[in-house]
Amino acid sequence: MDEPAAPQAQPVEGRAFPTKARGARPTFFDDEGATDAVLAIVTALAAEVWALRERQSSLEAVLDAAGIDVSAAIEAHRPDGDAAVARAAEATAFASRVYRVFEEMREEALAGETQDRYLQVVDRALAEL
Repeated sequence: MDEPAAPQAQPVEGRAFPTKARGARPTFFDDEGATDAVLAIVTALAAEVWALRERQSSLEAVLDAAGIDVSAAIEAHRPDGDAAVARAAEATAFASRVYRVFEEMREEALAGETQDRYLQVVDRALAEL
């Protein structure tokens, strides 16, 4: 069986940080953030894929321990009706999470945010630690 995941960091009591630092996201490549956005998307996808692999591995191990071979059933399964609609909604939510960086870039541009403002908020938060 897989080893349990490392414990998650817990918030420090009395500390409240904004859900999103204000200001434009810093860029590290000289292409107006395009490469940084792609890197953020790839990182988000990697996190999603890893979470799915862990869950799938756990599920298959549980089913195997119960004497159920699901490989063929999984390959043959085709969702229909409500299941297909639910899967489409989940796909939309997934795409929204993966491509969220583009929405943030748009929000920042519309608000006239700058990288300096973003870094000021991060510096202030770190100083409070």
